[in-house]
Amino acid sequence: MMRRFLLMLTIISTCILSSCGRTPATTIPSDLPRFIASNATLSNPQAPTIAVDQPAPNISWTYGDGHSEQLSSLRGQRVVLNFWATWCEPCRSEMATLAAVDGNDVRVIGINKGQQLDVIPAFAKELNVRFTLVSDPDGDVSSAYGARNLPTSIFIDRTGKIVAIHIGVLSVAALQLQLERIP
Repeated sequence: MMRRFLLMLTIISTCILSSCGRTPATTIPSDLPRFIASNATLSNPQAPTIAVDQPAPNISWTYGDGHSEQLSSLRGQRVVLNFWATWCEPCRSEMATLAAVDGNDVRVIGINKGQQLDVIPAFAKELNVRFTLVSDPDGDVSSAYGARNLPTSIFIDRTGKIVAIHIGVLSVAALQLQLERIP
């Protein structure tokens, strides 16, 4: 009995100290393009399930130069959170459409679901993407935002409230319609 207890205690201690199978925080290369960031992180891991007309759970990310940004710091702008992956052909097809609206009072943040940071720079270069692209290697942020199918886009108004959720490829017309609905 005591052996089992000690074995369990050792396993639990090891698991806690090693983050129990979670991907360790990656070192962020300083030579990343300025718009690529790492480690999408929920500010509140216990955030409720997202829903239209509810506040968007706050997330943060860190750029290669070491500075961090938070979703909450984008208040006053319309935000499109787009969940994607490099292997997702529909995701690739909508990148130019998203890039065309990024700027002024619309901020596009691309959250890469379940892939490591090192795949993002080549993808961005190939598709000539220059809006913020953030890795979410564990998929925690993607899961919290309900992005089971890719691509998924979450539209957030100037106050930080979710106003629409779009699953699937965004056409130019669908994207414009969603943005027009955000005051």
